[in-house]
Amino acid sequence: MSVKYRLVERNNMGKDKDETPKKLYAQPVYSDLVSFDELLGEISEAGIPSNQVKGVADRMNHLFKKHLAAGRRVQFGEFGNFRYGIGSSGADSEKEFDPSMIKIPRIIFSPGSALRQARKDTDFKKAGVETTTTTPGGEDDRPVIE
Repeated sequence: MSVKYRLVERNNMGKDKDETPKKLYAQPVYSDLVSFDELLGEISEAGIPSNQVKGVADRMNHLFKKHLAAGRRVQFGEFGNFRYGIGSSGADSEKEFDPSMIKIPRIIFSPGSALRQARKDTDFKKAGVETTTTTPGGEDDRPVIE
């Protein structure tokens, strides 16, 4: 299986942006969303009842929130690690800095060895011809360049 992509024209942010203001960049084309219920079904095919898997997943969600909020990194086996990443507005001095200047934290995921290998093994295939139109409230209003 290949990851499909399309080309979109975007502003060039590189060193040559004055000579070439626009460039073509690859953007993934997603097919379907695998729902949580579908994943539960696939796991239950291995002999683990879906209600037990859902119970474990619900508990993991609670524990992730608890440990991340306590400033810990969370290792989820071979799957990978989760941690908070923060950013803030700048202050001229330590005295002028207030914790309210810290933005809502991001959750950063670092994949484990199996997922890192999967990324290396990924191949790409150009998606078929399609057109994108600008629609109010649409997901993507960038032009598609084939």
